[in-house]
Amino acid sequence: MSRKRTIEKNIQASHEASKSSRYMQSGLSDKRAKLSSKNFDKLMAERGLSKEDTASLKASNQPGTSMEVRHAKAGEKFVTTHGTERSSGVFVSEKSLGNTPSERIDKGALPHSNSAEYETTVELSRDQNLVYGKIAPQSKFSKMDPNQAPRSGGGEQVITDGGYNTGAVINRDPKYPVPASSDFQKRSQAYKKSHAVETSADDRMSRHNNGNNNTSGQSM
Repeated sequence: MSRKRTIEKNIQASHEASKSSRYMQSGLSDKRAKLSSKNFDKLMAERGLSKEDTASLKASNQPGTSMEVRHAKAGEKFVTTHGTERSSGVFVSEKSLGNTPSERIDKGALPHSNSAEYETTVELSRDQNLVYGKIAPQSKFSKMDPNQAPRSGGGEQVITDGGYNTGAVINRDPKYPVPASSDFQKRSQAYKKSHAVETSADDRMSRHNNGNNNTSGQSM
């Protein structure tokens, strides 16, 4: 290969690397680029997070592993893992964390309050920068768990721009479970409505029969 061609290839490679790392500027790339600790802090500050919240988010990533950032488009779908109550939507994943709740709890290093019984598909409601990282182990969650289940981590997590609370993600999954209390109320209301219809029908039938009896008993 000629020296000129080698230089051209190097220049092209340099331009591609520069373009993919422009996550805070115009011409954002949908390809993953390495995210330094300093730039992570800057991105979280722009989202309005405190230093404490930023440090907590950063600590959720495995030490010694690099984070990545990618500009995602509205409509992209991800998975959230949760119990009967929905998750915050701040942490999502591109695919399932495991086949069983115990696998998902371990690989996702989930809090003891998250039973991981359900997986729900969520959708990005707007374009946003997503942060990718490897989930750190969380021994403190294991200690808080009555069953002392392991929280080894190791799965890949995606940090959205605030989850449900900021409208960064929305639920488009028809399988999303209805909380037990809400489900009970719906069934109770349905029963009452059905009972009211039956009672109304019985009343109409009773009035009709009484009317017939009165007519036949009258003198001419």
